[in-house]
Amino acid sequence: MPESNRRVLITGSAGFLGEATLDRLTASDDSAFVVGADTAQTKGPEGDTRRFVSVTRDITQPLDDLLADYSIDIVVHLAFVLQSQRNPEESHRINVDATRQLLDACSKSDVKQFIYLSSATVYGAHPGNDRPFLEDDKVNPVSGFTYSEHKVEAESLVLDFAEANPQCNVSILRGCVVMGPDARNFITESLGLKFLPVPAGANPDMQFMHVDDYCSAVESVLSQNAQGIFNIAGGGTVSWREMVSIAGGKAIPAPAFVIKGLTDLTWKTGLQKRSSSAGLAFIRYPWLVSTEKITTELGWEPERSSREAVESWANSRR
Repeated sequence: MPESNRRVLITGSAGFLGEATLDRLTASDDSAFVVGADTAQTKGPEGDTRRFVSVTRDITQPLDDLLADYSIDIVVHLAFVLQSQRNPEESHRINVDATRQLLDACSKSDVKQFIYLSSATVYGAHPGNDRPFLEDDKVNPVSGFTYSEHKVEAESLVLDFAEANPQCNVSILRGCVVMGPDARNFITESLGLKFLPVPAGANPDMQFMHVDDYCSAVESVLSQNAQGIFNIAGGGTVSWREMVSIAGGKAIPAPAFVIKGLTDLTWKTGLQKRSSSAGLAFIRYPWLVSTEKITTELGWEPERSSREAVESWANSRR
């Protein structure tokens, strides 16, 4: 086995955030030894098996052998179905059941640190949200938006694991949408449209985070053996209609019920694969988070604003 102070397993390592996390953790002179597990081959430091190994593995299959064979002591769990699926049972199997299975494997191994990337969407986008959410606020996912519903379920499993395994430092990062070159998520799928219907009268302020700031947040948690739940987001906010303009699109205001009906019709008929109408709540109502806790406890602050994060994605498309 290669010698390294940190032996890290990243699940979902071939995705946008997985590759960014891998690059950051293997970049320094005292870099971690990283095992990337994904259904696709993961790009890593070319030819350098001292720092990285790519393992093609379905996250729903047991990972006990990887934890043992590579003496893993840190797990960064990123594997998750980002896009809404017409088969919620399959998404649940990947998002929730596989998380339960991974945590069970960790409980029987020497894993000393576990980081789970959750989402600020667990707080929900609802009328009456009048302040940024704090980590101890009650989660309230939008009904029917399976992404955030599954995040809440997975979080519950992670918190149960933390209570049952006090020897392991467990952290949950509730992040806003991460942007950067080549980012793909439910927001960028919508912003990619030239003409984008938006609910009349709705223009909530939103938060985004540059991928480099996401990576630095993970590093802060790792280096300080942090425990608990932390909100992470870029500085400031940018409104939904400003984002449409930054992306080069044109906002077409329409009554919310019209957009809801059209979205559900095109979703059910397969004309669009982005989301059902449940996702519209996130462009109608605010769902901002406070990052005071991670700044106070870990000293982490984003280097880029929400606007700069969106602009970095938009500029890469041009």
